[in-house]
Amino acid sequence: METKQTRGFTIVELLTVMAVIAVLIGLLIPALGMVKDKAKEVQQRSQFHSIDVGVELFRSDFGAYPESSDNNINSYSSPQDTYDNTRYSGANKLAEAMVGQDFLGFHPSSGFNAIGEAEVTDFTDPSNTIDVEVYSADTDQSPTWETADQNIKSRKGPYMKTENANAFAMDEVYSTNNVSFPSDFNMGTKYKPLVLCDVYAKKRSGIGSKKTGTPILYFRARTNFVQQDFDGSLAAAPNPGNMEDDVYYLNDNHQLLDLGTPDEGIDFTLMTGGTGDPYENFENMILNTQVQTVQRPYRADSYILISAGKDGDFGTADDIFNFEKEIIE
Repeated sequence: METKQTRGFTIVELLTVMAVIAVLIGLLIPALGMVKDKAKEVQQRSQFHSIDVGVELFRSDFGAYPESSDNNINSYSSPQDTYDNTRYSGANKLAEAMVGQDFLGFHPSSGFNAIGEAEVTDFTDPSNTIDVEVYSADTDQSPTWETADQNIKSRKGPYMKTENANAFAMDEVYSTNNVSFPSDFNMGTKYKPLVLCDVYAKKRSGIGSKKTGTPILYFRARTNFVQQDFDGSLAAAPNPGNMEDDVYYLNDNHQLLDLGTPDEGIDFTLMTGGTGDPYENFENMILNTQVQTVQRPYRADSYILISAGKDGDFGTADDIFNFEKEIIE
C-alpha cells in the first residue's frame, strides 16, 4: 500500500519568502517614518495656528502685536525696544503675552522684562511713578498701587489654553549644568522666564527632567522699514544695507540663540554658527523671492514664528515657519 506524503516548503522557498518580507519591511519603515514626520509637521503648524489666534487676540486688546526686542541688545532703530540689562528676548515676550509670567494672564502694566517689574502710577500721587513687580499676585502690593485681587482681575487672557501652550520655564528647557542663568534672569526666587516650545519634545536635563521641545522664535516686524537688505555691513548705523534697518532683526532673539541647543549648548547651524554670516543666513531664510523689485521678507507687516523642527537645530532644512515658502524647482 502506497503512503501519502505531505510536501513542505523547501529551504529555498522559505529564504525567498523571508527575503521578500525583509524588502517590504525595508520599504515600509522609511514610509512610516515619513508619515510620522508629516504628522508632526501638521501638529506644529496647528500649534502655530493657536499662537496666531492668541497673538491676534492680544493685538485686539492692546492695539499692537507683542514686542519682540531683546532687552539686552540696544538697537537704535527698533521702536519696540525697552532696553534694560535683563536677558529677555522675543521668545520670552511671546510666552508672557500669551499666558503671563505666572500662567494667570498678561498684566497690562507689564514692562516686558525678566524680573516682571514695571513703572506704574502712584495712585496716591499721580505725578509720581513707582517700580513694582506686576506678577506678584499671591501677596498684596503696596496700597499705593493694587491688591492681589485687583492684580488678578486686571489680567488679560491667557490667550492660549495653558495645557496646550507648551510653555516651560527656561531652567526646565535648558540644563543648568551647561547654561548659567545670570542673576538678572531670575524673577524673584519663584520662577524664571517662560518660553513656548515646539511639539518636538525630548527629555531635558533641566529642572524636573521634563520632556520639552525647542523654544519657538518670535520676531515682530518693524513696520517703519520696508526691506530685508542686510549687505554684510556692520558699520555704525544708520547705514544703507545695515541690519539695523531691516524689517526683521535677528538680534531680537540673540540671548536665547546664544544659549545654543538645549542640554548640549551647541551653536545653532546658520543662526549662530556654521557657515557664513548669521544675519545673511537669517535673511535668506525669510526672504520672499517672489518679490523681485525689493528684498522683502514674508509677513512684513506682522510677525514670524520659527520652530527648529525635528532636529532641534535652527537654520536647517526641517525648520518650520508660520508661512509657506514658494517651491523652487
